[in-house]
Amino acid sequence: MSLMWRSLTTLAIASSVLIAGDGDVVRFVKHKLARNPQVHVNSVKITDKLPIPGIKGWSAYVMALDINLSRGKERRRIEFEDILFVSKNLITTELVDRKTGRDVRSMIQPKMPADIYDKSHLLYGKADAKHKIIVFSDPLCPFCRMSVPDIMKAAKEHPGDIALYYYHMPLVSLHPASATLVRVMAVAQKEGRKDVVEKMYTLPIDYKLTDEKKILAIVKKQTGYEVDAKKLHAPWVDKLLKHDTKTAKKLLVTGTPTVYADGKKDVTRGRYKSFITKKKK
Repeated sequence: MSLMWRSLTTLAIASSVLIAGDGDVVRFVKHKLARNPQVHVNSVKITDKLPIPGIKGWSAYVMALDINLSRGKERRRIEFEDILFVSKNLITTELVDRKTGRDVRSMIQPKMPADIYDKSHLLYGKADAKHKIIVFSDPLCPFCRMSVPDIMKAAKEHPGDIALYYYHMPLVSLHPASATLVRVMAVAQKEGRKDVVEKMYTLPIDYKLTDEKKILAIVKKQTGYEVDAKKLHAPWVDKLLKHDTKTAKKLLVTGTPTVYADGKKDVTRGRYKSFITKKKK
């Protein structure tokens, strides 16, 4: 269940309200959120309505929520997306398949944004490659370090088979140093230094480090790549990272690494291996 939902409200698993249509779902969510005195609801929208594979009578509603949250004197505007599961007269934020024990949320995938395969995110491989891989990653995430370099290597060595589109998703609350490293990676990629992007996955650095100058000094020492702060904070870098964050929200990506293979979420993170054309002997 989304931490945002938990912090704002608790939705009832069974509602006495008859859910007759999409409008009732929106009104139900607005009502539940408005019960929290700290919340002012700006808007609630249904951005997608998806069937749930193998489960009859239920649909997954992808909701876009825009609220103002007040905590003491602090007031923040928060925009986020989440999934609600809806049947004829039931609404819940969590649904589990009792036969498999699988969280149904993991089975749901919103539609890919139209610009998901734009050139600015193509790291390795040809745009017209047979298969496309999308990766949302944080260079300091230990799970990313175990799998993402191998995906990069495969796309680099088999450009006709795999096109790798890379999206930055720094988990700053867990790895503060990633906030600077992803900016280094963005600039390096634009300058054609893809090797630097790869090296961030083996960079020896304290993940808790927040001093930008110290981080850049470590990058220079360990990789030989030097970049100044002005380049890191150029408007286009800010725009790129905001776009990546927005795309992750649209796809309800919450963890790293999240991998998509030919438009479908790959929980194994290894489907790319089957895309490699074996050389004839």
